[in-house]
Amino acid sequence: MFAIGIEALASGVHERTFKPEVEALELDPSVFRDVEVTARLDVAEGRILVSLAVRAQITLECDRTLRSFDQPVEGAYRILFSCAEFASGREGSCNEVRIMDPNDRVLDLTDVTRDTILLAVPARRVAPGAEDIDIPMTFGVPQGTQDSSIDPRWEALIALKSEEDRN
Repeated sequence: MFAIGIEALASGVHERTFKPEVEALELDPSVFRDVEVTARLDVAEGRILVSLAVRAQITLECDRTLRSFDQPVEGAYRILFSCAEFASGREGSCNEVRIMDPNDRVLDLTDVTRDTILLAVPARRVAPGAEDIDIPMTFGVPQGTQDSSIDPRWEALIALKSEEDRN
């Protein structure tokens, strides 16, 4: 769990940087590492606006070459934690509004942080320099050449094809 303690926060703006463990965010440590979260907390009576900036290093598999490569990703998210009477009508100022109990001592940001990282992962994963690599577009034996390692079970079909060529 990744949570921020709020019981000692006075009204005003507070900025903090965290380096949560990948396991605490329920992410795969073989893919994600070096997670850094910068949280800006705007605290007022009955509400806290949290603006997150999330950075991480991830290991991806290139769509063109199938090789692994590392890439940094970044994402941002804003969430309002508020008492029920302040929460109504505030949806436009941030991405999400969550009801906060006045007795809460921490804000759980595990799912928000994890989802921000996952949404920052690119849909098209191309390693640096992979666009310049020539990818073969023809496969198999070139037309007009005979492959001496043809499976004998295909000989009947090859004979039929030869008959069609003769007609």
